[in-house]
Amino acid sequence: MNSLLIAMVVALLAFMINRQFVIKFGNQTILYLIPLVEEVLKSGGFYLLGGNLILVHLGFGIIEGVFDYLDSTLAAILAIISHLLFGYLTLFILEQTGQLLLGIVIVGLVHSYWNHKIGGMIEWN
Repeated sequence: MNSLLIAMVVALLAFMINRQFVIKFGNQTILYLIPLVEEVLKSGGFYLLGGNLILVHLGFGIIEGVFDYLDSTLAAILAIISHLLFGYLTLFILEQTGQLLLGIVIVGLVHSYWNHKIGGMIEWN
């Protein structure tokens, strides 16, 4: 399947899931749970549907960046760059270990740390 189409599908799923988590559990899920959900969706989408792992991550970042652009140009740029880097880190771990799940977990933790550092600059309700 086309990597951009996979990115669009997983971005839509992430939007729906993330929205429900924030409604039920508050904005703190952006720091702790949503990063892992997004990494599972991006890399899981690649694993289940094919495509190119890096392009799925990049496509997801671009889609997220479009929405972030409504609030901040910097946030949009950071979304694209960070998701691309998360994709490369996942690929690196996969190539080194042969374990996609390990890559998802490690990158989920890195993504959580990233959100925590970036979120530290934002007042969470």
